[in-house]
Amino acid sequence: MAAIILLISVAFLVLLITILFSLSIVGRNLGLFSSELMNETRLLRLTPSRWAIYFVVGYIWVLAKVHFPGTETIVTYSFDNRFGRLLRAAYWKCRVRKFGKDVIIEIGAKAIGWQNISIGDRSAVDRNVILETGEIDRDKFMVYDKNANATVKDGELIIGQGCHISKNVVIQSFGGVFIGDFTGIASGAMIYSLSHHYKNMKCNDDIIYKFTPFAPHSEQSLIKGPVILEGCNALGLNSVILPGVTVGKNSWIGVCSYVVENIPPNCLAVGCPAKVVKLLNNKSGKC
Repeated sequence: MAAIILLISVAFLVLLITILFSLSIVGRNLGLFSSELMNETRLLRLTPSRWAIYFVVGYIWVLAKVHFPGTETIVTYSFDNRFGRLLRAAYWKCRVRKFGKDVIIEIGAKAIGWQNISIGDRSAVDRNVILETGEIDRDKFMVYDKNANATVKDGELIIGQGCHISKNVVIQSFGGVFIGDFTGIASGAMIYSLSHHYKNMKCNDDIIYKFTPFAPHSEQSLIKGPVILEGCNALGLNSVILPGVTVGKNSWIGVCSYVVENIPPNCLAVGCPAKVVKLLNNKSGKC
């Protein structure tokens, strides 16, 4: 009897070690963070600590892969610290289409339509940001396309490298959103690539359409268009970009502005609606 118990104990121990080792390998191979970033935390400079972290992120990745109930809620709204960033990075790595290295996801950040999201290296999504993707059913709704652009597809959200999406930002990409490298989006800003409109943009039918998704489909008029931030852009506090707008490289949008028309490169635009008020000298020629 004692021999059977010993055999079972050894088998259980071997199985446990195998699982721990396998999950640690999975976590290491995710390549979430560079050695330089991990070395900023003194504890993670030690090999045992680093392998313990590999196990944890590997475990979260597997839970995300099998859609284990409650994982998303726990990871999204718990651990407001560096440990939480590790968990959220592992979860997002599993769910989104592309997830770069050294990406920081803060507590409360939420995505809808994970498979349509790509995030480049060294970007950050701050707390309580909402990223929403998906496609509209054209058979049900009247949709006007504004400024179709091949840079990004309908329902796709592409965030480049070195970008910062600050607190409480909403990005809705039913019409496609492209955010170029080294772009900063300040707190409270909103980007909408699909929106309701009060009239029929294809013809004048003298009907005032309804501004709610719960109205009959025939009584809703939608305007859709990709939003393109070409790179090295700034979107100021509480500013809004509406469908079909392209903001050229190096251009800044001022605080509390709303953008309904294209903004050329290398300029500062402010107001409601936003207008160019200053040209910016780009002597370096970079970005």
